[in-house]
Amino acid sequence: MKKWSVLLVLLGLLTISFPTLQGMYYDWQQSRVLDELEHLQSGLSQLNHTFERSVDTGHADQEGTTQAAAKLSPAPGTLGIISIPVIDVRLPILEGATQENMKFAAAHLVETASIGQSGNAAIAAHRAHRKGRLFNRLGELKLGDSVEITLANQTTIHYEIDKITVVEPSDVSVLKDPGLGEVLTLITCDPLIDATHRLIIRAVKVNT
Repeated sequence: MKKWSVLLVLLGLLTISFPTLQGMYYDWQQSRVLDELEHLQSGLSQLNHTFERSVDTGHADQEGTTQAAAKLSPAPGTLGIISIPVIDVRLPILEGATQENMKFAAAHLVETASIGQSGNAAIAAHRAHRKGRLFNRLGELKLGDSVEITLANQTTIHYEIDKITVVEPSDVSVLKDPGLGEVLTLITCDPLIDATHRLIIRAVKVNT
């Protein structure tokens, strides 16, 4: 009987702590992908610097540089990092809004334009209940705020928010190309608790 009591207590503790442990696991996943991307970008930066120096000295090895760059490639489906400084957001961007991807990252909707190309590139993330996680603070953004995306190849794109709306979940018009060049649309649930709608943040590319 005593053994069963201990077992039941342990099962109860495990049940209570499961959400916390799960959150810790997805935080670790998020950090792991960010670290991999930052390592990749650092390697590419160093490689570019080395190549530029070799060009200056007349000892450039284009083939060797190309081969070295090929070894520095992101994991399949890893696109880059989205940063929103005003709300302290820094998330990996993965290709495809799958259930698994969205547990710890922002996801690019494959049916929309590629990031960095003309058209409307849409990125979605959950609005986690814990403050600061995923797109939890997206509702704090205002017109004119900045959004930055750094792709795996080190290309950095700057955007400025020009439109904020709340729509029905079935309203896919927000994914259409508004004809404004490179557009970024951020999507999350609204309100934070018992979401019934979608919060849409649109931003347009700006030259810096």
